[in-house]
Amino acid sequence: MSISVEFLQAKNGDETLKINEYFIHSKYNPIKEAEQLVDRQYTPHHTHIIFGYGCGYIVEELLKRRAFQENIIVVDPLFNNQTLELKHQASNLFAFNSKVIPIFELYINEIAANTRVSFKTICTPNYDKVFPNEYKELLRKIVDLQYKNRTNDYTLIRYAKEWQRNFIENLRNLNEDGTIEELHKQYNCPVVVAAGGPSLTKQISLLKKYRNNMILISAGSTTNSLLSNDIEPDYVVTIDGGEPNYNHFKQLDLKNAEIIYSMQNHYKVRESFSQRGYLIGTHSFNKLSNYLEKELNLKLPTLEYGGSVAHAAFNIAHYISSGPIALIGQDLAYTDNLTHAANNKNARKIDEAFIKEQEAFQVEGYYGELVWTNPVFQSMKLDFEALTMVRKPDAPYFNCTEGGIKINGFEQLTFESFLKKFASNIEISKVTKVNDIDLHLDIHDKLKRILINVNELKELLIKGLTIVKKIESLNQIDQKALKQLDNIEKKVNKLLDKIPMEPMTNSITIDILNHYLPAENETTIETYKRLNRQTKALYTQLQDAINYTEQCIKNVLENSEVENNE
Repeated sequence: MSISVEFLQAKNGDETLKINEYFIHSKYNPIKEAEQLVDRQYTPHHTHIIFGYGCGYIVEELLKRRAFQENIIVVDPLFNNQTLELKHQASNLFAFNSKVIPIFELYINEIAANTRVSFKTICTPNYDKVFPNEYKELLRKIVDLQYKNRTNDYTLIRYAKEWQRNFIENLRNLNEDGTIEELHKQYNCPVVVAAGGPSLTKQISLLKKYRNNMILISAGSTTNSLLSNDIEPDYVVTIDGGEPNYNHFKQLDLKNAEIIYSMQNHYKVRESFSQRGYLIGTHSFNKLSNYLEKELNLKLPTLEYGGSVAHAAFNIAHYISSGPIALIGQDLAYTDNLTHAANNKNARKIDEAFIKEQEAFQVEGYYGELVWTNPVFQSMKLDFEALTMVRKPDAPYFNCTEGGIKINGFEQLTFESFLKKFASNIEISKVTKVNDIDLHLDIHDKLKRILINVNELKELLIKGLTIVKKIESLNQIDQKALKQLDNIEKKVNKLLDKIPMEPMTNSITIDILNHYLPAENETTIETYKRLNRQTKALYTQLQDAINYTEQCIKNVLENSEVENNE
């Protein structure tokens, strides 16, 4: 498409812009037009995404209008060849050409981490007509990212208590299990990552035929489908902390498969495995990782982008082998109107009621056809695509699902072709000898140390809430009280570094960020009262979190004493 760019003079003497046959700004008064547009579109506490820079009038007016230094992201295809350039730099102003759109979520997650789902998109007049494809793709990316972040936030809040409990309970396994680092590049062979999508069923016969010619990794509950077909995987990856995940495993007795899990994984799942396990770190909980490293001298390798068990399994495959990787059963869609592969405990047929309940929608499928998916699956798809963009894997990888959604960035190959090409005439020996590292950790003593810090934090929170209550009764600013609260806050933050409770504090942070935002033109007294309400909410929720954490620790200590006495 050829682009004709003309800079012309508006009736009031300002510069205006015409691209092809479209005026981008007013022919009469472009600045006034921009002022009116910004008055209508500006939304406090949102990241503003501007499609089309033009002469920069909208961006300049938004810079003047924003009340809280909100992020402004400008995307303009004419930045590609420097036809247009930003007039000047400003704080929290970011400019990109259209090449960024396919990987837009990677940038916006870094730039707009705090706004999460609060994005305001503004299209400079007629840019959507000049660059319709780019604009549609950008809008789709923004909607996908909102779905993804909303899902992640819901998951974080929903599972905060379970993750907290599991971390404390899983501390008991540290002396028995190793870290995934012990398996780093131990293999140079094909690795098959099996997920539980409906299309897994048709791959079972090939899995059996080539079982000794691959390392087989099962993603979570997929293990049930494999075992029901007399296939035991080499490794089972499990990171889900909820009771449903435990229900998938509680009846299983895996003799040879080894578990690879995170500290947030449901602690009872470990009981279903006879062999030694391996721990992995997670990106979501940096403070927990810091605690393990500082307090226990244990560094868990943290793998790449993606939050589901399927992403973890894919990352682990590349981590342990330099050979080719195949994904199977990774439908991320309701292939053949089914939710899961046969013999998965959650498997069911879908119907119109299910589609409505799941907010399902249609997208391009593996073969180019339309398939039904949902926001959660779409979020997982985006994470898979991001995995190959953030850091391209150093070994070939293929989507051999033969069904479901199309995952961009993956070479599609039939599973049979993958096996014939990479797994014929070789036999794999599973690594059995690893570096036996005995940490000699006295977990009992560590938990008691945490309880000491817990009690100190509880006392600080009581003091803080007493001061907050006093402030509530006053109609003027009490500088002495503010100084006292400031000192308490510093001590609270130091103690939180010593108490592993990040799952709980993360969910609290989401709530505080969303509900105590400053209003425009807020007076000093209004700010004072708002921050006092915020502190009260924060300390009250921290009290609940610390009480729950304390109970988790006491449960572990009591159970340990019972076990020792038996």
